[in-house]
Amino acid sequence: MIAPTSSDSRPAPDAAVGASSLAEGSTRRLACWIAELDNAAVSASAFEWATHATLDWLAVTVAAVSEPLVRMLDEEYGAASSDRVSPLCDATRGGAWAAALINGAAGHALDFDDVSARMHGHPSAPVLPAALAVAQLLPVSGRDFLRAVVVGHEVQARIGEVLGGSHYARGFHATGTLGTFGAAAAVAALLGLDETRTAHALGLAATQAAGLKSMFGTMAKPLHAGKAAMNGLMAARLAARGFTANMDAIECFQGFAWTQADEVVALRPIDTREGFAVEQTLFKYHASCYLTHSTIEAVRELRPHLSLDDMQSLEIAVPPGHLSVCDIAEPDTGLCMKFSIRHLAVLALDGADTAALDLYTDRMAGQPRYVQARARVRVTPTDLAHKHAAGVTLRTRDGRTLAAQANVGIAATDPAAQWRRLTQKARAIAAPVLGESRFERLHAQVAALAHAPSVASLMEIFQ
Repeated sequence: MIAPTSSDSRPAPDAAVGASSLAEGSTRRLACWIAELDNAAVSASAFEWATHATLDWLAVTVAAVSEPLVRMLDEEYGAASSDRVSPLCDATRGGAWAAALINGAAGHALDFDDVSARMHGHPSAPVLPAALAVAQLLPVSGRDFLRAVVVGHEVQARIGEVLGGSHYARGFHATGTLGTFGAAAAVAALLGLDETRTAHALGLAATQAAGLKSMFGTMAKPLHAGKAAMNGLMAARLAARGFTANMDAIECFQGFAWTQADEVVALRPIDTREGFAVEQTLFKYHASCYLTHSTIEAVRELRPHLSLDDMQSLEIAVPPGHLSVCDIAEPDTGLCMKFSIRHLAVLALDGADTAALDLYTDRMAGQPRYVQARARVRVTPTDLAHKHAAGVTLRTRDGRTLAAQANVGIAATDPAAQWRRLTQKARAIAAPVLGESRFERLHAQVAALAHAPSVASLMEIFQ
């Protein structure tokens, strides 16, 4: 590696002040962990949660098959006919990179996919499509595939911890940026890359990582997930061929952390005895930005006592960071609705099913009833005990004041109950596309994936 010249090594005035706290070799330590983790080192609980993530991602991806952005990507890069887009792009026909791109974007198109608080983004949307594309082309067992999911989730969470909240606060969409690392790590694990080539893969991921929060409410947001899956896949496959990159790309001067965060913390040693990141996955049960979910749940607490017609005013207290993510005051499209706390709050108070995909339409965004009601909603930035919490205070026309709080930022403690709830969600959104029979096959194949010799039987469902 060529050392920087003296002029290059002077810190810029706005340099990330905490970058120096990242120890040299941090990227290689992550690479070593990825390369050495085998199936025996993954807990039964982590495999179970990876199975949950797989079912959820497949369902939200299949449900997005008719979304215009999915059709556009498929027409430009896929192998489907002009009459019908396949509910899942097949890597054996359209190519691995195209499958990762299209499936990655589709999995995030409805904004109904899972969340990682440590990553500050959506962990499965970039990781699953990249891993699935490779698993279709290589003799990879279902258990190997699930281990790759575990690895991708872990790497995203670890880098997310290093960058803290400042990366997201700066305006970077972590699903696109950190997701590129997660996808690269998952594919590197499936390819069996050694520590050196995995470090090169992480370096190639670092130089391709991108995504801006200013794109929220547009088709570009799900494109971030697709590009992260595609670029991560490219990074690992090129590294497998000997393609090189900076092996200290995360921590080095003018590297990923230096350029994309105001302050960073040291990479913690990975001790899997404390559990895997995948076991802290937060699943969505409303088809909107996750930062709106606590508000929706809090409003639902009030609904048994009143209706939207009773509302005089509504004040919503949320952490300050929400305002730059999901506080579109006057949404005019179905996509923008997903990022409007005000609009979603009045919908929830009116008893609307916020899990229903057909709720999020341009017509619903402009409904006079809701436009008038949301004008009486105020969103107040408030320091709350948890970054995903929300509190609502509602004043009625007859002078009553009602209040409620909710926090959806806590992972489930009953995996069996979670599986049942995810099954119900998956059936509601995927069965209308696949039909009941094919959905039941999908559900059975995912449930048995940890013992499957390959993903071939799973992929046959979509052909």
